[in-house]
Amino acid sequence: MRQVVEKGFGNANLHVIDQLITDNWIEHQDNLKGGKEVLKKAILGLERAFSDRKYSLINYSVNGDIVWVHYEYSGTHTGPFMGYEPTGKEIVIDVMDIARIENDRLVEHWGIPDRFALVTQLGFFPLPAGFHSNPLPNP
Repeated sequence: MRQVVEKGFGNANLHVIDQLITDNWIEHQDNLKGGKEVLKKAILGLERAFSDRKYSLINYSVNGDIVWVHYEYSGTHTGPFMGYEPTGKEIVIDVMDIARIENDRLVEHWGIPDRFALVTQLGFFPLPAGFHSNPLPNP
């Protein structure tokens, strides 16, 4: 899982996808359904949209054939993304991934990137005046 995230997504290494994801891979993220080729296109799209991409592992857990990972994803919006021209803004979001693994290959995946944080940080979804992304007071 770590190689798929850090090398596949982080470095746009599509060979990692072929090596570590089965051909009958099941994806549960709506925008990535359609097999490994859809995943590869998404990786290349992120590579074009965000320079200096980095995935920093925060935590992980393994339970039998299921792996849970929490990453911090960062990058700079330097290419077209979601129909928007580059903003030059830096983003930092949390990404949660859950994968089922058989014979050292990913066979099923649930990805939960914090898309709300992404679109607000890029200015695609401006927050109302006075609204803070963290509504809890500082201790």
